[in-house]
Amino acid sequence: MGIFKFSMRMLVKDYKKSLFYGITLIFAVAVCFVFFNIINNPDLADQAIARSGGTWSDVQMPFSSVLSFLIICFCCFMVFFANDFFLSRKTTELAIMAMSGSGYINSTMYVLYQTFTLLLLATPLGILIGRCVVPFSNAYMYQMLGVHKDPSYIPQEAYLYSFILVAIVLSMICVLTAGFLHKNDIQTLLSQEKEMKVKRNTKKSKAVLFFGIYVFGIVMMFMNPHEPTAYIAPTIVGLGGAIGVIRYVLPDFVRNLKRGIFLTKRYVLISISNLNYSIQRSLLLFSLMTVAVTGMLAVLAANQNSPREFTTGVIGYIVVVVLLVVSIIYKLSMEALTRKTLFVNLWKIGYTRKELRKIVRQEVISYYFVLILIPLVYIMFISGRFIYYGDMSLQFAYIYILSYIIPIIVSGFITYVQYINAVVKPIKGGK
Repeated sequence: MGIFKFSMRMLVKDYKKSLFYGITLIFAVAVCFVFFNIINNPDLADQAIARSGGTWSDVQMPFSSVLSFLIICFCCFMVFFANDFFLSRKTTELAIMAMSGSGYINSTMYVLYQTFTLLLLATPLGILIGRCVVPFSNAYMYQMLGVHKDPSYIPQEAYLYSFILVAIVLSMICVLTAGFLHKNDIQTLLSQEKEMKVKRNTKKSKAVLFFGIYVFGIVMMFMNPHEPTAYIAPTIVGLGGAIGVIRYVLPDFVRNLKRGIFLTKRYVLISISNLNYSIQRSLLLFSLMTVAVTGMLAVLAANQNSPREFTTGVIGYIVVVVLLVVSIIYKLSMEALTRKTLFVNLWKIGYTRKELRKIVRQEVISYYFVLILIPLVYIMFISGRFIYYGDMSLQFAYIYILSYIIPIIVSGFITYVQYINAVVKPIKGGK
């Protein structure tokens, strides 16, 4: 059987492994199309202020265009993240192909055929969805700006740049895929989905240091003059402390709990171990979520009186949150599939289905609680500063916090249902 036919057959057979990747590609193309429309539509991008001069200091660009460009870059980054996750789900297949005598080129083409097919399907679907969304976004922004034009108008550059971006992304994916397969041998591919090792014996002084860095980020907010950009550095500092706590302090903390007060608690002992592993594997997503929601809060607060920039920021915020939430749901759902054997073994040694559901529930609730808590502390302090200086109303802060918490709670319910379907429902017999 040829490599192309084999790759297409496996793509259809294991469609669940490609589902998240395909959805991400479609959504990313649609979002990029919408923002290319904003950048190139003269009635939206305010291109009258975009001018060039003799030096870099003379160059000015409308903030809405800059923000649109950053969101497009973020979408591309999420596509690369989805591609990396897609490859990590293919490691067993690639290892079997390598053991069967398939060469490096054939293995690379096997993945690229699947990737190209998904991108070939996602591009027209994404542009079609974007084409349907643009009239509504145009109508809303026209109303905010007092522009009386046909909202269905879309500049040709939006189509052109969308296809160019897809070509660039495809080229980068080819390079990343080839590099991934080149640096991983059979043994590495077979061990890709095994539980990662974590550092042990973290000193208490290091734990205090990371907690101190997280708190110092909050202190920095009060040391700087109040302006939107003043909260970037404190957020990054605080994020560094939070990552240090999760990566280096949490494993030892969990280990001590398992050997201490949780040693006889059969539910918590298992759920907290799974929780530690899931959080460690989600550091990048946690970091992106923290930076995105705190950064967009400052952007929206600073541009409440600028309809063009504010509307662009709102659309961008929705896009960022949706992409990150979908990524988290899919990541946890795929990790749940790797724990099917664990839960079957727990059932065999006496755990009931009700008890297994309790383990899953404890893990999911704890995971999303941590996801909400880390950025929420900074959101509350930043919004408090804006309210104190009269740049934000209490109602605005309340709506923003809810717009962050509610999608995460909803994604928690979805994750719980998928987790149960993956590890509990397949168990047959007994209670």
